Amino acid sequence: MGLLLEATATDREGSGDGPELAPDVDVKANPTLRDGDILVISSKVVSLAEGRYVDLEAVPVSSRADRIADVTGIDPREVELILRESTVLGAIPIADIGPGVDRLEDHAVDPEAASAALESLPSLLVTFWNGRFCTNAGIDLSNSPGESATLLPADPNASARRIREEIRDRAGIEVAVIVADSELSYRGGSVDVAIGCAGIDPVDSNFGATDLFGTPKLGGVDLQADELAAASALLSGQAAERTPIVVARGLDYEVDDDVAVGTDSDLIRGGLWPVLKRTIQVKIADTVPIRVPFGVS
Repeated sequence: MGLLLEATATDREGSGDGPELAPDVDVKANPTLRDGDILVISSKVVSLAEGRYVDLEAVPVSSRADRIADVTGIDPREVELILRESTVLGAIPIADIGPGVDRLEDHAVDPEAASAALESLPSLLVTFWNGRFCTNAGIDLSNSPGESATLLPADPNASARRIREEIRDRAGIEVAVIVADSELSYRGGSVDVAIGCAGIDPVDSNFGATDLFGTPKLGGVDLQADELAAASALLSGQAAERTPIVVARGLDYEVDDDVAVGTDSDLIRGGLWPVLKRTIQVKIADTVPIRVPFGVS
């Protein structure tokens, strides 16, 4: 059987009790849940259930946040929350990107509404949050109760484990859980990625397996948690769909209780210097008429 995706609707707005997310939304809203199913859950509904939202009116703004807000056009209260949650590395002036490129407003279903959205958030801050790169520390003002901002779950892997365990304890069903969040793509749009998981290895590797011609494959290390998150986003949406949970069924995967979504910092620490070194070697080889055998530093 192939992979089947089914969206699950909910009217829940979050009570501040994280574990209650599992029985109240996942099991009762989808009584046909089976062993081996994979729940892909929007980080927003997890955050709301865990009480990870902040009343913007109660956020004191520092002078540092005010200065950054002045040059980016971002609400200073949101800037303050971003500074608290993450390290700011840079900024993307999405409202100032000129013609000749694929701009966000080119895809607007309502140009006036899109223009208003860009006026309210003309820039995005590039941030380092919880070991990974993201924009605005994942803080979101859309689909948040009242005049509030929703923060990402403090530990998405732990959130996924709690939900999985709660479903197992209350319903006797063994499922895997992926917590997904949408993130800006270098192509100009957004794509959902996995920021936490439980019960499923986020990586499915066929590295070294032979291809159709018997040649060992270079690659084949599939980020299956990210792929499931991206596929599920086609059903869950990001506006007023009220479908924060997608059930994926039919994927052959190994149950693993000791895995978690890794961090970008692991790759950077281990790979940044080799990448820079090899890039310098390529640039030199491209311009200087001296041949150096591969493997010679």
